[in-house]
Amino acid sequence: MTTNFFKNITDLNVSGNWKFTINGDNKGLLTVSALFTPVEVRDNAVTIIPPMTFRGTADELDEAFFDKIQAPVQDASGLFDNMDTYFKGLEEAKRLSKMEQDKKAQENKAKALTKVGATNDGIEISSEQKVSKEDKRKAYEDAMKKIGDLNDACKYGEALTLLPSVTDYPEKQTELERKKADLERRQQQYAQALQLFHQD
Repeated sequence: MTTNFFKNITDLNVSGNWKFTINGDNKGLLTVSALFTPVEVRDNAVTIIPPMTFRGTADELDEAFFDKIQAPVQDASGLFDNMDTYFKGLEEAKRLSKMEQDKKAQENKAKALTKVGATNDGIEISSEQKVSKEDKRKAYEDAMKKIGDLNDACKYGEALTLLPSVTDYPEKQTELERKKADLERRQQQYAQALQLFHQD
């Protein structure tokens, strides 16, 4: 007996794992459960993808099964490809951000250790050079602009990592707390929307 089942799976052109469960009843109806998960996805969201379930006669399933699963499988594959790219980008952004913060910390430390003169009793006096208010204001505005751009691109997790610290900007505490709460809310809504998308 010849079947095109495996050729049809290959023709979907997606990399991933398939799990099929087929149950038959005494009336000649089959219930088929198909679960596709893309390979090497680092997001736990992959675990909440429900299986696609179909019920019908063998002829009905032979005729419509692959037409019905093609779009959802392509969507899942594309979504998780994008999520994997997103996480790689997020890791790179964190790495670059940490490098930049370390560099600034080293520069500030070097400035703070700049020695200025000595007292009459031979004890050296160091003078901490503080970042100017203008530089601090500009850094804050730049960070908030980047956060706005990431927010517009639905990259809420990345935006949260760039949010300035309240300890660095105590005068902006209310604004920063409001922005953090808003980003966390949007991040949660986005995750829920993705979850609903997979259920449909």
